[in-house]
Order: sequence, then C-alpha cells, then structure tokens
Amino acid sequence: MNRRRAGAVNRLLFFLLLLVPAQAETNFLRTYLERFHPNVIQERDVAGLEARISNGKLVLHLDDFIALVLKNSTDIRLTQLDVYTATDAVTAAQAPFDPLLVFSFNATRNISRQFNQINGAATLNSLNQTSHASYQQTLGAGPTVSANFNAVRSSSNNQFNFFNPSISDVLSVNITQPLLQGRGNLRFRAPLQIARTQLVITSQQDQARIADTVSAASQQYWESIRARDNIRVQEQSLALAQKSYDRDKQALELGALSRLDIFQSESTVAQRKLDLIQAQYAYKESLDTLRRLIGADLKPQTRYIDISLEDDPSVMPAFELPPVEQAVAKAMRDRPELSAAGKLVSIDEINARAARNSLQPQLDLTLSGGSAGLGGNQIPVAGILGSAPPIAYVRSGLGDSLHQLLSFNTPFYGAGLTLGLPIRSSAAQAQLSDALVNRTRDRYNARQIEQQIVLQVKTANNEVELAREAI
Repeated sequence: MNRRRAGAVNRLLFFLLLLVPAQAETNFLRTYLERFHPNVIQERDVAGLEARISNGKLVLHLDDFIALVLKNSTDIRLTQLDVYTATDAVTAAQAPFDPLLVFSFNATRNISRQFNQINGAATLNSLNQTSHASYQQTLGAGPTVSANFNAVRSSSNNQFNFFNPSISDVLSVNITQPLLQGRGNLRFRAPLQIARTQLVITSQQDQARIADTVSAASQQYWESIRARDNIRVQEQSLALAQKSYDRDKQALELGALSRLDIFQSESTVAQRKLDLIQAQYAYKESLDTLRRLIGADLKPQTRYIDISLEDDPSVMPAFELPPVEQAVAKAMRDRPELSAAGKLVSIDEINARAARNSLQPQLDLTLSGGSAGLGGNQIPVAGILGSAPPIAYVRSGLGDSLHQLLSFNTPFYGAGLTLGLPIRSSAAQAQLSDALVNRTRDRYNARQIEQQIVLQVKTANNEVELAREAI
C-alpha cells in the first residue's frame, strides 16, 4: 500500500512538472522580459511640422504653435521624464513587501573509523541530503509571515538505525506581529506613502513647469508678432522720412532752405534705414527662437524654412477681465504648485508619525506552529537486538513522510512575547524634531507661493489694463 501510494505521488509530481511549463510558458516569458528588460522610454522624433507647410512656408496660428510646442519641445520632454523617475521610486519603496522564495539542496558524505561498538560499524559511512524551501513576506499593514520546509534523507551503514535510509521532513510557520513600535508596519509603509505622495508632487510640479514653458512660448509668439509688425512701422517711418527729405531737397534746390538744414533730413533717413535693418534682424532672431520651441531646427528641411505668422492683433476679439478677487480664487484652485506645497506638508506629517512610532517600546507577538513526518526503510527493533528472528524491512518513502507531515500527526506550536525598552532614542528624537521643523518650513513655503500667486494675478491684471490704455 505504501509503495503504491509513493508511486502515485511520484507520478502526480511528474505530471505537474510536465503540465505547468506548458500552461505558464507565456506568462513566465512575459514576466522575465518585464523584469530584466523593462520598457525603456524612447526619444521621440519631431512630428506635426509637415502638416503645416504650405507653399514652401510653415504657416502658424497661435493654437497650432502651442500644439507643436507641447508635442516637440525638448524642455517639456525633459520635464515629463521626472514622472517616470518618481514612479520608479514608488516601485523601489515596495521592496520591503516583496515576497522571498528560497530553495536549497546540500549533500554531505562522511566516512570515519569508529572506536566504539555502539557506533554501529567499524567504519561509519553516512550520506546526508538536505532540501530546504522557505517563503517570507511582510504584509501591508499586518505581520511578517515566514514558512519553512526542510527534508533530510540520511543513509548509513549503522546497524542500530531504525530507518535506513530515513526521510524526515518538517514544516514550520512563524508569524510576528508588532504591538507597539512598528505596529501597522509604519516603518515600511511610511517610505511607500512618501514615495506615492512625492509622485503626485512631481506630477504637479511638472504641470506647473510645463504651464510656465507654454506661457513663455506664447509670449515669444506674440513677441514675434510684435517684431513682424514693427517692420511695417519702420517701413512707414522710413517712407515718411524719405518724403520729408525729398521735400527738403527740393526746397534746397529752389533756394528756400540752407545746405546745413538738409543734413538733418539726411540723418533722419539714415537712422530710419538703420532702425528698419535692426527690426528685420530682430524678427529673424525671434523666428529662430520659435523654430527651437517647436523643434523645427532639428530637421534640415525645416531649419531655414520661412515662417508665416497668421495672427493679427488688430482683429483679436475683445474680452472682459474678471474681478481681481475672482481671478485670485481661481488661481488658488488651479495652480498645481500650491497643491504640491500642501503635499510636502503631508510628507512631513508622515515622517513625524514614523518618528513618534520609533520612540515607543518594542513589543512583538510571535506565533509558531508546524508538523513533522518520518519515512524510509524501517528496520524492526527485534531484528536488531537479536531477541527475535529478523523481520523483513518495511519499505516506505517520501510519500509516507509527506502524508504524515500534512496529516499533522506530530504537530508543534507555541507563542511568545518580546519586549524591548529604549532607554534613549536620540536618532528618533532628532528625526521627530526635523520633521516638525520641516512641516513649519513647508507651511511657510506654501504661504510664500500663495503670496506670489496673488502678486502675479494682480500684475497680469495691471498689465492688461495698461496695454488697453496704451493702445
């Protein structure tokens, strides 16, 4: 019966070894590739420019320009990479909760001469083969769980052994639950919570930087419009100066104007020509800046292409400015850097909680339990002692040993408490003090950002009103 049971167990294990790889091959390969060959963020090529080329010119409206900036700006691409780095930090902070599975096998052969008859042989020859498997994991807000399985196969020429070879296995489970210090796994969860909060902060800070980049790009676009229209102004100014010079020259020829007075008109014309040349070069420089913002300078076919700006400030629709207080309230709701400053305060509070937890006494509850099994070729005691005729061996194997193990015929269990009283915790006290100081500092920084937002809104409102009056 035992032999048939062991054979059935061996056939089942062999079948599982053949079946599992066939079903899990795809998942295993996918997991392997994701672990050792993660997806790498690739550099993106400049795109969207060809669709806006017409008659050999790059035709741009403000909306088109902003779309190209968001798609091709190198500064924005670099800013977006910060989110991936913060995401990797979240993954790294999950390391204390990663399960660990360990397998090991050791075999030892020992041959030694004996000086005592009770050692079982004149030359003792033994072979020990040990197999070990362990699993350990720290649960999210709960205990640390570990399970260990050990199987030992021993064979020897010792005639006093009851089992030869013998197969013994032990399964043990240990659970450790912190009751005071480390309760809720705060020492492991705090870095994870901080990393997740830092990911949100990084995302909001990136939004603010991208918004600043887009705002600066919009200002540069309108500065190019101003430089373009300034050329028209300088051309008209030059035309007027040339007319004045022609009139003065005619007056000089008629004797109505002295030769000394004509120099003033000539100087004015020369200055207007210089102003026109400077305006033309300023416009070229502003267009080169636009090319850089949209990535047009990265491709030879668009590096020197003419740019046509289609927006006309004179036909821009009028709009009403909202009240200053309403604009300030909207900015307080929408500005991501203010929300990021508030998240920094929450990180300081997490650090303060972790420091307070480190100051508490350490009280851990440990629960343990398990089972054992024993199998092998059993030799009757009577046959060994010679009090009865030898009896045939009772053969068994790993199947019987595992059956005893899983039946819990020989269980063991226990519980324990470990108390640690910190006499002094200088590092934890300093950490708590730093966390409280940083919390106050970050609150002041949030107040400073709030004041800056209010000032920016007021300044923008004043600049718009000033521009209207100037126009």
